[in-house]
Amino acid sequence: VVAAPPRPNKARKNLRRPRCDSGDDMIFIDDESMPIINGTGSEDYFLGAWDFGGRDTPVPFAHLYSGAPFMSSPERTGGRYCLYRWHADNPVTFTRYLRHTMEHGHGNHRADNYYSCCYWYQTEPHMEFPALPPVEKRIPVLQKVAGPGSAQG
Repeated sequence: VVAAPPRPNKARKNLRRPRCDSGDDMIFIDDESMPIINGTGSEDYFLGAWDFGGRDTPVPFAHLYSGAPFMSSPERTGGRYCLYRWHADNPVTFTRYLRHTMEHGHGNHRADNYYSCCYWYQTEPHMEFPALPPVEKRIPVLQKVAGPGSAQG
């Protein structure tokens, strides 16, 4: 989901996607081939275990370090979630590189649209950041998806 250059203290992750099925979260630091953190699923990562408060009707919530303040039609495929998680109380530190991934369902068997944003505290000095892609390549484009959990699959 995110790859960042050196020394940030990962502070926030904002994720929006249809239907929230458990996809394991994994955080890799520096040159490690195995994740230093391998979580149990997106609901747990955003501290909203057990389908965000209810199987039939998830309940929006907003806390200091995590939340799911907006859910649109969460009871069906195509619903949307806005989720956040701050790592101020448990920072993920690294020296050269951080990569945070989230599976699409168990073992990436789903085809969902994810959008994310990551913020961090940058220390100085730091390596030069790579150039950003052109604007048209940075704007998320909703794609029709097929597979388990989708209207097409």
